[in-house]
Amino acid sequence: MSRQTLTTDVVIIGAGIGGLWLHHRLNNMGFHSLLLESNMIGNAQTLSSQGIIHGGSKYALNGILSKASQAISSMPSRWKDCLTGEGEIDLSLVNVLAYHQLLWSKEQLSSKMVSFFASKALSSRMQTVANEEDRPDLFRHPDFKGALYQLDEPVLDIPSVLKSLAQPWQDRILKISSDAPITWKQKQGMVTAIHLDDEIEIQAQHFVLTAGEGNENLLQSLGVNKPVMQRRPLQMVLCKAKNKQLALPAIYAHSLGSGSKPIATITSHYTEDGNVVWYIGGNIAEQGVGKTGQQLTTEATDLLHDILPWFELPELEWATHKVNRAEPKQSALSRPDTAFVESRNNIHIAWPTKLALAPDLADRVIMQLQKENLQAGQHKTVASLPSAVIGKPLWDKAFQ
Repeated sequence: MSRQTLTTDVVIIGAGIGGLWLHHRLNNMGFHSLLLESNMIGNAQTLSSQGIIHGGSKYALNGILSKASQAISSMPSRWKDCLTGEGEIDLSLVNVLAYHQLLWSKEQLSSKMVSFFASKALSSRMQTVANEEDRPDLFRHPDFKGALYQLDEPVLDIPSVLKSLAQPWQDRILKISSDAPITWKQKQGMVTAIHLDDEIEIQAQHFVLTAGEGNENLLQSLGVNKPVMQRRPLQMVLCKAKNKQLALPAIYAHSLGSGSKPIATITSHYTEDGNVVWYIGGNIAEQGVGKTGQQLTTEATDLLHDILPWFELPELEWATHKVNRAEPKQSALSRPDTAFVESRNNIHIAWPTKLALAPDLADRVIMQLQKENLQAGQHKTVASLPSAVIGKPLWDKAFQ
């Protein structure tokens, strides 16, 4: 069988949030980009995220405005521009689950922490919610005596984000086989094309790897040993009322203890039949790695009773979800501060490292492509490969 040859300006491999944002930007700019996915759009880390557009506030809970906090501080406003249709990408049809998050503690905060939250560095991102009428019902209970703050960081329904990013350029998001590895055609240190199943060759000026954990195998197939990837595992917890008529209230909040990280981060999501799922991350998800599902859900039950002692929980159905955060390797498996891009000739290895940093990742890749004189060419519509489709939301499959 003769091999079919396709051409494009840029091949992107991996249709998570980083690959989708970059693909959308490049095509909007007049370049021809093909995005290749061997599974479903958003399949791994993206559809496992809580949908939080972090602005860095939770990284400053130790009273120090860290490099990570400063690097991500502009992301909420940039996403909000897109959500109103005025940004670099039109996300005006995205379902915004919450325009603000909350941060609460059972007890009153120390005067030192209160002063830091009120400082010039954080006052634009975080405001105290002093009036009872401004609080969600869950925090209006007379037995709630703690502190409550509002964080200027939205929470988004990720399937609707994926749909908004994918739809305008859906014909250039292609499903490739997960059974046969990509092979590379190289000349004088430059990749000139990739081969799919020995049947299709795709030629391009540049190749961008945004496949999350899949970047590791792609780099091995290229014979490239740097950058090295790290995995930081989580075991997230999900719960919902067994009786939908007694559904949990929708909250988007971080529970603050004495440490520098939230005890728990709770976001709320909706199943196909309208039930509310609490998706719980934070310390419990990090410390839950290696535990059985039963152990972790028992701990999560105790945790909810501890951080929400005034709220009577309905009878709950539980599930856990394991996911790896794939990133460039850091010392002591620490969290990277920014989006990451490293170029090896015309191969660009990229990890957004955080959902919110997808726009920053695209900026970094586009800057590198323009520096290397990327040219817009004329290319035919691809009809030989099926379009990739968006993965199923976690809330509709985790409890099965």
